[in-house]
Amino acid sequence: MNNMRPPVLENLTGPCRPLMPLVFLGVLCFFALSGCDHGLQRKAVATVNGEKIYLEEYQQRLNAQKGLLSPRAFPDSLNKREILGEEILDSMITEKIILQRAREINLSISDTELEKKLMDIRKDYGANFFDLLRAQNVRYEDWREELRKEMLFDRLVAEDVNAPIRVSEDEAEDYFNEHPDLCKPETRIRASQIVVRSPAQALQIKARLEKGEDFAKVASQVSIGPEAVRGGDLGLISRETMPEPFDKTLFKLRPGKISPIVKSAYGYHIFKVTEIRPARARSFADCREIVMARIRAQKEDAAFTVWLAGLKAKAIVKKEIDILKKAP
Repeated sequence: MNNMRPPVLENLTGPCRPLMPLVFLGVLCFFALSGCDHGLQRKAVATVNGEKIYLEEYQQRLNAQKGLLSPRAFPDSLNKREILGEEILDSMITEKIILQRAREINLSISDTELEKKLMDIRKDYGANFFDLLRAQNVRYEDWREELRKEMLFDRLVAEDVNAPIRVSEDEAEDYFNEHPDLCKPETRIRASQIVVRSPAQALQIKARLEKGEDFAKVASQVSIGPEAVRGGDLGLISRETMPEPFDKTLFKLRPGKISPIVKSAYGYHIFKVTEIRPARARSFADCREIVMARIRAQKEDAAFTVWLAGLKAKAIVKKEIDILKKAP
């Protein structure tokens, strides 16, 4: 399920990063109050390649983070408030550098793309979507723009960092031989299920099965699961790929036996194991996709670190220390 609050650039700043960045909220507050400030100039806490990060933006981000932490996180004897403030500002500077790079290579997220993503998220949350935003005191407009930034960041990394990365067959096979635990042998089972909505119906069906009726035929007649068209066949299953109550039941069941009735949020389930495939050594061909994905992830992480360091090295950044010290 998608995250209700997109963690914009949250992986860029170290262990104490903002959990709910609201950069735009400070800007909106400023414009709402600008009619009453008699032309006072906005204060900037930093400048990044000529672009300013304003005090109210910084305070909004800082207050959002503080609100998520226990007061015990800030004992008076330590300078944790100052440390948090420095990390928040560094994260905002990094974010600014990243977004400037996206503009430099003409990347953007269109309204059409954003709306499609929003619709996908709202489908996940259903009718509760706006209630969840209100419960978290988050304005839809702010959350929407943060999601646009997150999408832009993902596109930038995909095109500017990950696109050139390749994994050859030879290096994948070498990695497989050097890391034998990556593809551990495992027992798999083939199983079928019947799922119905009421416990009474489940009891009736279990009685029919115990009298010898064909499991696949009954499943195709009464099961509400999508696999009913296949006679309830779930295919091959490894440990810990099913919800825990199912996993426990399935891997204790002997082939041909009918399981006890198992309740879930979807209904009442009856299982039958039709085959057990013992653990065996897995070849490179069996594990090729897993190995290639592992190597690619490692290369992408390393490339991202170098890429970000390069952007930071070229950036001209000035922090307004005096304004930061006076900030409440």
